[in-house]
Amino acid sequence: MTAPFSAPHFAISLYCSDFRNPAPQVEYLNTVADSYHVDIMDGHFSPSMGLCTSWIEQMLPLSTLRNEVHMMVTDPDHWIDQLVVAGATMLTPHVESLGAHAFRTLRIIHENGCGAGIAVNPLTSFSEMENLLERIDLITVMTVEIGYSGEPLIPEILKKIERLARFRDEQGLNYEIQIDGSCNEKNFKAMREAGANTFVLGNTGIFKRSPDIREAWRLTMDAYEHSTGETTANPR
Repeated sequence: MTAPFSAPHFAISLYCSDFRNPAPQVEYLNTVADSYHVDIMDGHFSPSMGLCTSWIEQMLPLSTLRNEVHMMVTDPDHWIDQLVVAGATMLTPHVESLGAHAFRTLRIIHENGCGAGIAVNPLTSFSEMENLLERIDLITVMTVEIGYSGEPLIPEILKKIERLARFRDEQGLNYEIQIDGSCNEKNFKAMREAGANTFVLGNTGIFKRSPDIREAWRLTMDAYEHSTGETTANPR
């Protein structure tokens, strides 16, 4: 599949970072990663609770990368203004929560100077997102059920990634296909071959590899290259 990126991109899940002392991790990751992926959950749309806006406000000023907020919430419009103030540069609400006002919400996100993405749960079909694909900069494909970190890949989702990549090529679009869930050496190759551009690195992707973030990053890049046979453009 043709992809907008000749090399894979890596997004760091701040939800999985060391909450006791996150600043040194962010300062180092600024120099090697491509973006940050920030989970915010309301306890309703997702069974878990995610990062609060006050924590985000303290952390995002440390970032020199793209700050993409994954909005696992029932009412995305309620969160837009406060997330923009907190430092978000891309907002990604879920298709399942956008409802009848989907186009309006995406327009408001763009009017606030942010990139607009959408996220889709594993069971959501291609037809439920198709009409929005011309309006977005990124689509986050969940390969695990939301709210359950560390779950194994749902393999049926690979077909959805393939269809999104094929549709993008056929329609001449340029949205980024980002994968959230089980991004590690067990699945990197299959995800990349299906058409993935960006991998969200969380617990199994980076943070459980080593308490030393530099070593964890090196091991992650080695794991990606070994499992895919593809050289990354990211420094060690």
